Amino acid sequence: MGYSKASEASPPPTRSSTLYNNLSFIDESCYSNVNFASLPEPWVACVHPRGWLYFYNRTLKVVTDQDIRDPRTLELVEATIADYPIGALEDGMEVHLCHVLSPRDFETKNLFSLAINHNSCLASYDLEDVLPDNVCQLDPKRQNRFRRFYWNYLSNHPSHSPTPDRAIKDAIDALTYFHTDNLISGASSTSPFSKAECTELSAIVRDLAGTPCTDSPAKTMFLAWFLREVASFRASESYGEYTLKTAMSLKDEKLIPKSSRQRQPSPAAIILLNLVINCVFFGIPHTYWAHIKSTSEYRGRLAEVQVKWEKYIERLVREYSHFLLVSTVLLSQVDCLAPRQV
Repeated sequence: MGYSKASEASPPPTRSSTLYNNLSFIDESCYSNVNFASLPEPWVACVHPRGWLYFYNRTLKVVTDQDIRDPRTLELVEATIADYPIGALEDGMEVHLCHVLSPRDFETKNLFSLAINHNSCLASYDLEDVLPDNVCQLDPKRQNRFRRFYWNYLSNHPSHSPTPDRAIKDAIDALTYFHTDNLISGASSTSPFSKAECTELSAIVRDLAGTPCTDSPAKTMFLAWFLREVASFRASESYGEYTLKTAMSLKDEKLIPKSSRQRQPSPAAIILLNLVINCVFFGIPHTYWAHIKSTSEYRGRLAEVQVKWEKYIERLVREYSHFLLVSTVLLSQVDCLAPRQV
């Protein structure tokens, strides 16, 4: 299978990478380090599209970010592997050693080892959670959490495994919902991508769907990144936790400003404050407070808040410039009308 393994000596397979197609005269040795030959079998070095290395052992079903080119590090990794229940990993599963044992922390065991199930696209720090017999028992909240772990893992380690079959389907399904929510909800949409971004992402996903290559690390990384964002968004929206009635009630509560739920001042204090604001300051504080409140309103996209603030600041600068101009003209007229002393 044509994965990005720096230690393999066989010619690289045809990839969808524009760089590789344009530089077809470059052979595999340009992407390999001669020191990688010292890696013991069956360890291979895999190159991430962004350039960093990680290491994969197909026989043991182990992935590690530790630099096992160092014999001492390799020894620690092997000690950690010996302490992990490798035999419990079934077909389509592997483990990512996020932390290896050292002479000072033999008691840490495998608390930071991520079990991966490629067949179900799930990952968990507890191996039992992602075993095939237990996957069907996961509730939607936990399933989404483990799916987020999986896509986050795959976005950082895309070069040793083919793109999961469900990645394209899940991406199309999520984009369809985001696009629909933008059309229905408009400015109040909470989807993480705008209508224009959904259109652009949909075009990319369609192009990837028409690509027969399933071992492109860049393709896997892109889909994993997008699906990780989808899982994160669903977690923030309490995906699979509430019924329609409860979800709508919670949404309405979020729309009520916290200040309105707090204790209100006495009516006499409010009347006095409004009197001072309206008579002394001509109601200007009320106007600016309404503008700031409207500008700071968050509807699911930070980009929109940033655009609103940029427009508001531009408006303030323009109004202040006009105020200075009018003040200068008025002061000059007052100076002209003032009686001259003989």
